[in-house]
Amino acid sequence: MSLNRSVAPLLLDSADIPLLVPEVIPISKGTTLHIAHNTIQPIVRVEFVFKAGKWYQPKAAVASLTAKMLLEGTFKKNARQIAELADFYGATLDVSHGFDRSTVTLYCLSKFLPDLLPLLFEVIQEPSFPEHELILLKQRLIQALSVDKQKNGYLASEAYSIKLYGLNHPYTTFISEDEINAVTLEEVNDFHRSHYNLGEVQVFVTGDISLTTKNLLQHALQTDLRSRVEENRRNNTIHALQQESEAHTKVATKNNLQAAIRIGNEVISPSHSDFPGLYFTTHLLGGYFGSRLMKNIREDKGYTYGIYASLSTKENSTTFTIGTEVKGDKSVETLKEIELELGRLKEEPIQEEEMRTVIKHLSGKFISDEATLFDQMDRYKSTVFLKLPTDHYHSLVKEFLNMTPSTVNEIANKYLRIEKLLTVIAGGL
Repeated sequence: MSLNRSVAPLLLDSADIPLLVPEVIPISKGTTLHIAHNTIQPIVRVEFVFKAGKWYQPKAAVASLTAKMLLEGTFKKNARQIAELADFYGATLDVSHGFDRSTVTLYCLSKFLPDLLPLLFEVIQEPSFPEHELILLKQRLIQALSVDKQKNGYLASEAYSIKLYGLNHPYTTFISEDEINAVTLEEVNDFHRSHYNLGEVQVFVTGDISLTTKNLLQHALQTDLRSRVEENRRNNTIHALQQESEAHTKVATKNNLQAAIRIGNEVISPSHSDFPGLYFTTHLLGGYFGSRLMKNIREDKGYTYGIYASLSTKENSTTFTIGTEVKGDKSVETLKEIELELGRLKEEPIQEEEMRTVIKHLSGKFISDEATLFDQMDRYKSTVFLKLPTDHYHSLVKEFLNMTPSTVNEIANKYLRIEKLLTVIAGGL
């Protein structure tokens, strides 16, 4: 059959994307297995997600050092042997950590999953935490931190997080060399015992998994359950916000040729009824290349290569942030233009053409964000951890289709008033 190139292909509507509904298997009160079956390709991703992010650490740097040490050796294998075994099967084994969770991830061909599951459980349950590797890891982190501390963008984000949450809050990005050095091997071991607990883990399996392998994984989880009263107690930790009283902060740096700017504040969570309007308004302001901030400050004024406005959602906080790095002598002018654009959002009616453009861009973005089964599972995971309905993101797209210019004005007046936003400038003149 010949292809008629004179006819454009049909556009997929974001509302037509099938909703991923994984199989959910409760293992225990705190452990659940989520499986998204797909046999199109013979690959599988297995993720063990623990309550082991910064939110749960007893002191700075413990969560990140514990996560990074998991692949440095077990009681049966050293780091090289772990890597070689994964390479032998053409697999990837990785550990990542964030503000709320830490994740141990395995990618492999489906037929090799039964062979690799023992390695996955070994890395999670039997890390040896060799002291010499911890010393080397600390040195590498301190070296990387020293480099980061020379960057205006890093310093601005660090100071901005301190203004938002307070210096000692787990969502603050500040970390010092002394804090890294102060972490002991005993503290890493204690954190691992308390938080990498198979009695308190969410397991997400995506791809081609056979019934036999599913039963094998389910049996392994049930066999190795451990419950810890200490873990349950720590999970209920509440961290108080300690925002700085000053709305504006100037951070002195060695680089005055460039100024890094961060503006924003905490806003409503994704479960709030106003969230679709805030998401849409944020995207209109600075969420894509043709946004208002980009047109004004990059295209018209030429102050920067890029500027953005975005919403960042963690399990216990959502923030609205405008960020950019501009010429060192243009920070004041840039702030004035940002204030001008925020004022326009509050006062001027949005033209229908711009509304349609933003709707189309957001629809396309949501389609591309669910391009693969792994992407769809990532979306599903966020609904689990943020305690949102499974169809949250599909509902969000439908809300965008019904957005009106008056909604944008109302949202801007309610949440994006410049006098309510914190401002940080690092560097510049």
